[in-house]
Amino acid sequence: MSEYILVGVIVKTKGFKGEMIVIDIPTAIENVRSDIDVKIGYSEQFAKKFRLTNFKRYQKNANLKLKEITSDAEANLLREHGLFVLKSDINRKKNTYIDHELAGCKVYNIINKELLGEIVDVMELPANDVWVMRTESAEIPLPVIDDVIKSVDIDNKEIMIELMDGLMDLEM
Repeated sequence: MSEYILVGVIVKTKGFKGEMIVIDIPTAIENVRSDIDVKIGYSEQFAKKFRLTNFKRYQKNANLKLKEITSDAEANLLREHGLFVLKSDINRKKNTYIDHELAGCKVYNIINKELLGEIVDVMELPANDVWVMRTESAEIPLPVIDDVIKSVDIDNKEIMIELMDGLMDLEM
């Protein structure tokens, strides 16, 4: 089964030869391979296939060029559409995760293996990311630092944490 990931959203054209600007690229994605098939659409299910010829990353944005799109008029028709790329065609930074991969992960206490909750949101902050864990009674912010996050197993949707003093008292 192929697994496509939403890489970003096309917001505008650049120049007159069909180049586009993609925004909201997750920080975990370093770059995307060139000369690959991608999908463009409002959702992956209803997306159309295109051939990616160039993807150049700039901070949280990227320049995108598709083989089939040769004018700014054609590129304008793709504004506000998502760019979906096969997971295997993405170069990612080590030990980083894309938000949707973390959603639904079960969070366990590394000491006694007790289930504490489930990740429901990710906040990218200047100092460090914060993962929001929903428990039976509250939402708890988990700072993504080595003292708290001990292991992440995306395939099994499990995260092991070490409870710092007062962490479970931080309700959102």
